[in-house]
Amino acid sequence: MDCARLAEALVGARGRQEIFRRALAALEEAGVIRCGEAYWVGEGLSLFQMQACRTTCPLVARSRLLAEEALRRKEAVQEGSFVALPVTQGGKTLAVMVLSLQEGREIPEALPSLLLLALRRPGLELAGKLLVAQEEERRRVGRELHDGVGSLLTAALLTLKVAEKRPEELPEARKRVAEALEEVRRLSRELRMPLLDDLGLKEALLRYLEEYSKHGLQVEAQLNLLHLPKEKEVALFRVVQEALTNVLRHAQAQRVSVRLWQEGDRLFGLVKDDGRGFDPEITPPSVGLLGMQERIQSLGGSFALRSKPGQGTEVEFGVPL
Repeated sequence: MDCARLAEALVGARGRQEIFRRALAALEEAGVIRCGEAYWVGEGLSLFQMQACRTTCPLVARSRLLAEEALRRKEAVQEGSFVALPVTQGGKTLAVMVLSLQEGREIPEALPSLLLLALRRPGLELAGKLLVAQEEERRRVGRELHDGVGSLLTAALLTLKVAEKRPEELPEARKRVAEALEEVRRLSRELRMPLLDDLGLKEALLRYLEEYSKHGLQVEAQLNLLHLPKEKEVALFRVVQEALTNVLRHAQAQRVSVRLWQEGDRLFGLVKDDGRGFDPEITPPSVGLLGMQERIQSLGGSFALRSKPGQGTEVEFGVPL
């Protein structure tokens, strides 16, 4: 692999997670690896997963064990096509990458050094967290305004133009404006999310699903989870919220189920509906779908969408605890 391409991929990364996300993407694009995961080494030599592979990937079952072995030895550990590579500085291991190599390929010799250079940039972690959080919130509010308030106000404007010649349409215009106002109020409530702050993710989702069911959908919920760090609770709430919004807007479903459960050191989620479905291969990804992927990936998690015409849609994700 051309190491210049790898170095270029790491330039401008705004945080630890983005550094490893870019490195894994570059290695996969170059045909060096099938997939990979990344761990940060915390106090007491504890491993915190930053990038996770797909939930069904064979690497998942061995990844953490290999990372722990590489951390203990402070050297690369190989098991078949799986390789755990520590990133060290002055005898201290900062992170471990676990890679599933393509047949006949080897890890670029310069990979640990390039990762170390990227990680040592001054103020990287703090600046990265702030920039990512700010940009993500801007994108989310922009999506909400465009898809919700914007479309309602456009409809109101068109109705008002008709009402200039047909005054009997004025009540419909008032209705559209009232809907836009309610959407602004809803967005304001969601930006604050007092329930999530006060009660935690499980209770906040239960309250949200209670309101959601008033739209005429049969809602089933299985939420088996403990309290999580606030940034994860916010991200997971937003992902479930966006998935349910898509069901309401597009699926023409009668039933929807929401599941959250823990397996080992990961939390998994599934939002499933019995709606009309679609073909992901020919349907361009929506802004909302891309937003869900971004949120899950920012937590080092995996995201999958499955759908077929006439067979409903499933949104599945997994994040490290």
